[in-house]
Amino acid sequence: MAWADSASAELQELAHTASFRRRSRIGRWAVVAIAAVAIAVVAIAVVATRGAPAVSPSSGIVRVVLKTRSGTGFFVAGPDELAYEVTAYHVIDSGEPILIERTIEVAGGKPYVEAYPDVEVVAFDADSDLAVLRLDNVRADRFTTLQLAGTPVKDEAVLSYGFPASSLSKTASMMSKPGKILSLVKFPVIDRESGTVIREDAVDGLLVSSDIEAGFSGGPTCDARGNVVGVNVTKDLVHRGQNGAVSVTALTQLLARVTPAKTPTAPTPAEIAKLLTRIETEYLLLPIEGRSFAREQEFVSDNDRPRLEELITEIRKLDHDTVKDPGTQLSGQAMLGIALMRLPGRPLETYTTRSTRERLQQCELRERGLEEFFGSLGLPDRGAAETEATRARCAQVAFRPLVWDLTALALEWEGNVRDVSVVKVDTVDTGVYRAQVRFARLDHLVDVWLATDGGRLRIKLFDKDGRPAGLSAGRAVRASAFEGTWHRTEPRTARSFGKNFDADVDTMETVAVSVATDGVVSVTHDMRRHIYENRGRLPCGSGAKLDLGFEQIFSGLLDNGSVVAARQGDAKAIGADMWRCGSALTYDPDRVIVLKIVEGKLEMYRTNGVEFPEVAEFER
Repeated sequence: MAWADSASAELQELAHTASFRRRSRIGRWAVVAIAAVAIAVVAIAVVATRGAPAVSPSSGIVRVVLKTRSGTGFFVAGPDELAYEVTAYHVIDSGEPILIERTIEVAGGKPYVEAYPDVEVVAFDADSDLAVLRLDNVRADRFTTLQLAGTPVKDEAVLSYGFPASSLSKTASMMSKPGKILSLVKFPVIDRESGTVIREDAVDGLLVSSDIEAGFSGGPTCDARGNVVGVNVTKDLVHRGQNGAVSVTALTQLLARVTPAKTPTAPTPAEIAKLLTRIETEYLLLPIEGRSFAREQEFVSDNDRPRLEELITEIRKLDHDTVKDPGTQLSGQAMLGIALMRLPGRPLETYTTRSTRERLQQCELRERGLEEFFGSLGLPDRGAAETEATRARCAQVAFRPLVWDLTALALEWEGNVRDVSVVKVDTVDTGVYRAQVRFARLDHLVDVWLATDGGRLRIKLFDKDGRPAGLSAGRAVRASAFEGTWHRTEPRTARSFGKNFDADVDTMETVAVSVATDGVVSVTHDMRRHIYENRGRLPCGSGAKLDLGFEQIFSGLLDNGSVVAARQGDAKAIGADMWRCGSALTYDPDRVIVLKIVEGKLEMYRTNGVEFPEVAEFER
């Protein structure tokens, strides 16, 4: 403002001379006019100085690139000399490696892209959809850091910045969209996976008229001075011109949690015990129907997500394989089930529940219908490749059920909250730890894997070799725990056997287990089922009641807490009407079974060699 101050002084001097010497030919009205001009010049200078940013915000804005997505971010001042950057949490929550790209303008030459691959998530808030990143070993003075505004003002003019996803260029150019703040609002907390509202009126936000595009997520919305008033997170696809940004007040709160970079230190036993207790009480205790809507980010490391998605793909492929292998006489689906059923607790309890499998089936039917529709338009059939793509799209339905199931596996969860004590903590890698944990009612220690990422301690669902945690845990179960006779009954209930045949059915089963001196486990399974005439004539037999049943004998070994046994010979008919009805009204004899002791009961997982194992629970 030096030039404005100088002009004001000169005009004031001229006015002083004309007024007091009275020798000027300029009249008194001219003195007033000159003074008014001086004031106007000063005012214009002040407005010009306050209205235009000293440095364009665009120089501090970057592109955030991951394998499957991209967004926008911007540099902010951090707690130390390193470079810190803000973006939207949903841009970087996939756990994929993050690349920061910055376009460098060169005078008289072509601009080039500067890339920074060593990026760490140091803080996030899933509620407000914000994340703070740090460029490892890169100083902040290399970049322009954007200043944060105070409280945003309604009707204030703004510019929203971002890298539009609509660009066909691999290195999209940054754009700015003008607008104004329509209103200051409270956004709900929305679960982006399910689209459900978790809490209403929870996050400070702005409705802006900027025409924000996909790809702008994480970019800044700035006022006329270039200060950040919000972070772009919402693209309103319904009401054009009403898009959302999280208010700078929420960003300020998150930045206050960021601490200077330092060498990670192992969490204390008390910190680990606190986290595991929270997981048990706030996450694992959820009923099955609530697990698909529970956000796992508070408890489970985002870095596990790529491996989780790989595992889902592997499971879904096997789950669709119903062709028997000539050697094992088991389908891929059956082999998957037997392998998983050997694990502790009730493995894949959520994934295998009827509601989850029905949602997966509905998704695949819907996708297949779309494929047939586009096929009817004459588009080429992509065959097996499209089938795999369909399964990949529907695999998202299985993501959260599988996360819950693997969390339960990692902690050998059996359904009840337990006292937790941490015996030992080892550092495995930078920010990765293995804790030996004692859970009440378990007679062995459990290796629990953890990571400090995103500025907080969370568990890992995979060990250092990429295998599900808990897979290799040694579980010592005495053979005597299995020995004896176990019983199961299903009381008489109505059941449909087809369009023209309803009947009442009761079932009684026994499992007799014995262990030889060489460790071989012998299992005799008897099933007896009575079917009573209800509506329509019984399909076989002459009376109003059928007596059906069979006996199966299995042989196997006790290994790591479970018994895997194969059927020996054919099933033997023991019901009076089996010679007329066969197994059509019971079920196919089992090919392989798995026995486990869970909370004092015998759980029997059984498969006919084709289908995924079903479970039956027996008591002594």
